[in-house]
Formats: sequence, structure tokens, C-alpha cells
Amino acid sequence: LGALLTAVQAMQAGAGDDEELRQEILSGMREEVGFLDRLLNDLTRLHDQIFGAFELRTRPVELAQWLPRVLRSHREVAIEKGLKWKVNVPPDLPVVDADPDRLAQALGNLVHNAIKFTPPGGTVIVEAGTSNSKVWILVKDTGPGIPLEEQSKIFTPFYRSHSTTRFPQGMGLGLNIARDLILAHQGRLEFTSTEGEGSCFTIWLTFQPRMS
Repeated sequence: LGALLTAVQAMQAGAGDDEELRQEILSGMREEVGFLDRLLNDLTRLHDQIFGAFELRTRPVELAQWLPRVLRSHREVAIEKGLKWKVNVPPDLPVVDADPDRLAQALGNLVHNAIKFTPPGGTVIVEAGTSNSKVWILVKDTGPGIPLEEQSKIFTPFYRSHSTTRFPQGMGLGLNIARDLILAHQGRLEFTSTEGEGSCFTIWLTFQPRMS
């Protein structure tokens, strides 16, 4: 919703006068509506999400092309908030077998949190790379971080922090859904966080090296 609101404000401010920019913004809005539709479907089947498995529709995904497209609308939200937005996507990232919509939902939850909890003037970084037969995508922020005593609970459905530094609003489902989606891809979601300095969430996925 934040991405859609920013896109609408940009159009009202005159961005729609540039045809190329208008089409780019509309494309991003369409993708965000698709993500919201999937999330609403998830919420209507919440019991199955928590106790069952996500259904994936996998296909080969060219990460080097897919990542910039997925991050496009989030970039506008970050800049609108006054954040420094840094992305490093190598052109030689591998192809992974994944459900691109579900993977975008997981990554979007992480990026949304990073933007939401980083104060103006802070930085959000998204990077990707490979290590042996695995590809990683990390989302790092300079927000308030997560208190040590709460770090073991952040993937618990409906958990909301009692502090004012992180997770004071929302349903407490974003990180849980992101983790379960990555697990459904046979991957893993790791994080590190230091209170007062920020957090870093890393998605790990396996890929099959191409034969030369």
C-alpha cells in the first residue's frame, strides 16, 4: 500500500506527463496490486499457512533481470521517505527455479520492514551474490535494530514487540510469511541485528550451475 500511495502521489505531481516514466510507474503499481492479492489470499487461508505448506508455481528465474524489477517500486518509497537507497545486483547472477511471485512476496516483506523502520537519513541496502552452489540476497538497514531478548521471537506469527523500536504496528505476519516462503523454496532465511545499529536479513537459495 505504501508503494501504491507513493506511485499515486508521483503521478499527481506530474510524473504521468512523461510517457516512459508513466508506463514504468503503472507497471510497478500493477505488480504491487498482484502482491496484495496474493497476500489477501494468504490471510484467508491463514491456518493452512501456519500449519501447512505454501503452493509454489516454479519456473526458471533470471535473478539479474528479476531483482531490479521487483525492487523498483520499493526504491520510490525509500527515496520518498528520505532514505539512502543502495542496490548491488551483479549481472552474472544464476538462474534459480522459483516461484517469482512468492519469492517477490518474501523479499518485499523484508524490504518493506527495512524501509518502514529506518528513520529519514538512514540507509537501506539490497545486495546479491553467490557462494559455492548457493545464491544470497540480503536486505540491510540502519534502523533501530531488534533487541536481543526479542530476536528469538520475530518469526512467531502475530508476535508484536513490546518495545517502541521495532514491530510496534502491523499484524506480526510479514517475517513469518517471508521465512515460510523461503523454506518452501528449500532455502533459508538468516538475520543478524544489533540494537541501535540496524538489521540484516539474508535469503539463501540453491541453484544448479549451468554446464559449459
